[in-house]
Amino acid sequence: MSSLLEKKAAFTVNLLLDAACELTQTLGIDELSFKKVSDHANISQRTMFRYFKTRDSFLDALTKRLYSELNLPDIPYQIEELSNYIANLYEKLDAQPRTVMVLLSADLLPRVLSTTAKQRYVALKELLSRTYPNASEHDIKKTAANLRYVMSASSWRYYRMYFDFDSEMATECAQLLVGQSIRYLEETPR
Repeated sequence: MSSLLEKKAAFTVNLLLDAACELTQTLGIDELSFKKVSDHANISQRTMFRYFKTRDSFLDALTKRLYSELNLPDIPYQIEELSNYIANLYEKLDAQPRTVMVLLSADLLPRVLSTTAKQRYVALKELLSRTYPNASEHDIKKTAANLRYVMSASSWRYYRMYFDFDSEMATECAQLLVGQSIRYLEETPR
């Protein structure tokens, strides 16, 4: 494919994903059809099918786009940075609650869990293994899993929506759990 055709294809895909992102601000994922997206983008439905052969391929691309728009921070390199990381993470989630809720929908959440959530878990295991080289692999896995959960949009939603905590209280709850998890690794005899 020539460079010009590749640019045109990328431009068209971006228009379609932009339209889909805009529509998710008012529609649920189950209401998001190829027709609605292509109409909103002023692109033919046939063209949309050229770039997204299936609904799954479209939802994969949409999930990736929405997740990237959250601009979430990477897992820190030092264990001492986790408290600030939580504050930064929850601030980013607070800034785009509708996008977070769309990503937590039944159609998109499995896609997040199978990609970025796994990557974050691996990064946390590496951080813990590097910081606590004498800890057992079993304890590292348990602690990384707990940390990964509290450092997720699901936990943020739990604190913000179900308990109706303000941003500060939600962040403090997550920071408390992180601190307790870290202390477990520090205090568990080897």
